[in-house]
Amino acid sequence: MITALSAIIIFLLLILVHELGHFTSAKMVGIKVKEFAIGMGPAIFKKQKGETLYSLRAFPIGGFCNMEGEDEHSDDSRAFGNQGFWPRFLVLASGALMNILLGFLAFVIIMQTQQQAYVPIVDTVLDNSPAQHAGLIQGDEIVRIDGAAINIQNDFAFEMSRYRGGEINIEYVRNGQRMQTEITPMLNEEDRYIIGFTNSVKDLTFTSRISTAYYMTIFTAKAVLVSLVDLISGVLSYKDMSGPVGIIQHIGIAAEAGLMDLISLTAFITINLGVFNLLPLPALDGGRLLFLLIEGVRRKKIPPEKEGFVHFIGFALLIIIMILATTNDIGRFFTKQ
Repeated sequence: MITALSAIIIFLLLILVHELGHFTSAKMVGIKVKEFAIGMGPAIFKKQKGETLYSLRAFPIGGFCNMEGEDEHSDDSRAFGNQGFWPRFLVLASGALMNILLGFLAFVIIMQTQQQAYVPIVDTVLDNSPAQHAGLIQGDEIVRIDGAAINIQNDFAFEMSRYRGGEINIEYVRNGQRMQTEITPMLNEEDRYIIGFTNSVKDLTFTSRISTAYYMTIFTAKAVLVSLVDLISGVLSYKDMSGPVGIIQHIGIAAEAGLMDLISLTAFITINLGVFNLLPLPALDGGRLLFLLIEGVRRKKIPPEKEGFVHFIGFALLIIIMILATTNDIGRFFTKQ
C-alpha cells in the first residue's frame, strides 16, 4: 500500500509539473489551450474555465496540455503552429525544464537536513599511495579529472567509478594556484580503484547548501546522459534498463527507508525525465524542438501531418523500449524471488 500510494503521488507530481510547464508558458505567450489534463483514460472530473477544460483522468500514467493547432493546421491566430520561433521553443522546452527545476528544489530540501558534507579536498594522504607519490598534500582541492569538472564529491566518485586503466590527469588548487599531475590509481582491498587519500568534511552554510543542490542537479543530468551514451555504445547492456515496474520497486524501497530517501529518488526520476524529454528523438519534446530548429534553418514550416507521422513512429519505438525495460524489471523481480 505504501509503495502504491508513493508511486501514484510521485508520478502525478512529475506529470503535473511537466504539463504545468507547457500550460503556464502557453498561457504566458497567448497560445490557446483547449484542455489541461492530469492522467489518461476516461475523465473522472472536468471543469470548464474560460476557453480551457481542466480534467482529472482515471489512470495516473500521463497527462497532456492540448493546445490549438499543435498537431494540425489551424486558422486561429492564437494556435500553437501560428506562433513565432521563440514562443513555440519556450512552450516545448518548459515541461522538461520544470522537471529539472523540481529536481533542484528536491535537492535543496535534502541539503537543508544536512549539517556537513564530504568535499573533493584532500584530508589525509595514505602512505605509499599514488596520491603521495604524485605530491598531493592536505588541503589540495581537486577541480578536474581528465578534463571533467569536479564540483562536489559525487563528481569525484563518478569519475573514479569510470576509470578503466592507465594514467589520469588531476587538476587541483593549492593556495590559490592551479596545478596538475598525472596519477595511476591503484586497486584497494575491496577491488576498487583509488588515488589514495581521504576526503575532507565541511560544515554547510545556506549558500553552500544551495550551490551543492545546484551541482547535484548538474551531476544527475550528466549521469543520465553518460548512461545513455554507454547504453548506445554497448558499455551497458539493454538488460540494465529499467521501466515503470522497476521504478515502482525502487520507490517502495525508498518509501520504507524514509522521507529523505523518497525525495532523493524523486529528484533523480524527475531530472531523468526532464533530460530524456529534451533528447532530439521523435515523440519527445526534444524531437519537436529539433523540427522547430530545422524549420528555423529552412525558414519554411514543415507540414504538421508529416511531422506528426514521424512522432507517431517515434512513439511506437518508445513503447517497444518500455516493454523491453518492463520485461527486464519482471525478470529481475522473479530472479530475486
